[in-house]
Amino acid sequence: MSEQVNSQGSPVPAVARAAALLDVLAAAGGAPLSVSELARQLGLPKSSTANLCLALESERLVVRGDTGYTLGRRLVELGGAYLSTVDQVREFYAACKRAPLISRLTARVAVLEGLDVLYLARYDGAQPIRLTANIGDRFPAHCTATGKVLMAAMPPAALDERLRGRTLAALTERSITDHAQLRAELDRVRELGYGLDDEETTPGVVCVAIAVPGARTDSDTFAISATTVTAGLGGADSVDLEAVRADLEVIAQSLGNPLVVAR
Repeated sequence: MSEQVNSQGSPVPAVARAAALLDVLAAAGGAPLSVSELARQLGLPKSSTANLCLALESERLVVRGDTGYTLGRRLVELGGAYLSTVDQVREFYAACKRAPLISRLTARVAVLEGLDVLYLARYDGAQPIRLTANIGDRFPAHCTATGKVLMAAMPPAALDERLRGRTLAALTERSITDHAQLRAELDRVRELGYGLDDEETTPGVVCVAIAVPGARTDSDTFAISATTVTAGLGGADSVDLEAVRADLEVIAQSLGNPLVVAR
C-alpha cells in the first residue's frame, strides 16, 4: 500500500519526508527497497527520493546495497541513546494512572535478591486502605506474587541452587513452606503467565504479578504487581484475574519496551 507523504503541514518538509522514508524501510522488514520503489510508496518524484536517500546514507541512517536501501546502524545508536534516558520507575507511575483497573489499586515494582523480593516502586491508587510493603521493603519471595514470577523465570538449576538447604518461612497460614509444593506452584506460574499471592503474605490481601524482561541487556528481569484487600474484590476466587492481568500486560509493555507507544 502506498505511503503518500503529506509534508505540507510540516515546518521542515524534508524532515517529514525523511521520517516517512525510514518508516517505509522499517515496514519492509529488512528487505532492500530500490529508489523507484521508495518513490512509488512515498508518492514522491524519483529524483527527490534519490536525493533524500543520499542524504540519509551520508548520515548512516540508511545503507545502500546492490538491490536497494535498508535501515542503517546509526538508528541503533540513536535508539540505544534514547533507551538510556528512559526512567522506568517514572513510566511505571504514569502507566498505572492510565490503567483502568490498576489505577484504583496498589501496584509495585520488585526485583529478586537471593530468596527475597525488594520493592523499588509503589503506586497507591484510589482504594482507601493503604497496604503494607513500602519502597525498600523485603519479603520472602515464595510468599509473594512478584517473587513467584521472578523465581519461575530463573533457570531451574539456578533456582535449585538458591533453594538448597533453605527453610521457607510462613507469613500466614496459607504460605507455601514445602519445596515440592513451591516447585509445583512455579510450574503453574509458568503455565498461566502470572503469579498469585492469595493471602500468603498478609491475611485479607490478594496480589497478582507478571514478570517484565529488562529493557536493556544490562538490566535484570523485574516484576510488577497489583494488590487489593479481599473485601474490595470479594476474595481471590472472585477476583477478575484476567482484567488485572490485562492492565499489567499493558504496563509491562511500556516498561519492557519503551519504544512501544503505551495505550
